[in-house]
Amino acid sequence: MFKKIFIAMFSLILMIWISQDSVSAMENSSNNLENEILIAESFVESDFSIEEASIDGVTPLLSFNISSSSLGVNKFVKSSNSYYIQSGGKVNITNITWSPSNQNIQIGLVNAATDTRYWSSERTGGSQIGGSIVLPETAPSGQYYVAIRSVATNTTSISVYGQFNF
Repeated sequence: MFKKIFIAMFSLILMIWISQDSVSAMENSSNNLENEILIAESFVESDFSIEEASIDGVTPLLSFNISSSSLGVNKFVKSSNSYYIQSGGKVNITNITWSPSNQNIQIGLVNAATDTRYWSSERTGGSQIGGSIVLPETAPSGQYYVAIRSVATNTTSISVYGQFNF
């Protein structure tokens, strides 16, 4: 609440200050004035995003990466953090690339408490843009790591990079 009052007062003072200057003074200091207006807008946007995050448990978009430069056959690399996912919930795939492209991967969710793993079907071709990974309805809601696995039928280690979001 204090932030909103501060921002309102700051905006009011800025508007009064601007209206008292003559046209020629505003023209001479237009660069400084633009910077000050942008700062005021920045405060409002920042306050808005904080407000948005606290309304009805809404979480702003969360984005993260997973990578490995030498992922062994039948091994997986997982996100550094676990995330709460409800049964039937999904994680969006921004993009995934891997090489050599003739090797296959799977995308999965690893339960942080039980280490139970849920894997997608195999992905081929060296890249995927878009899509999602869905936690099965039969799986319990809870904390999960997002993971990328080099499948058992691969013949060599792979380099993999994936971007995901909620």
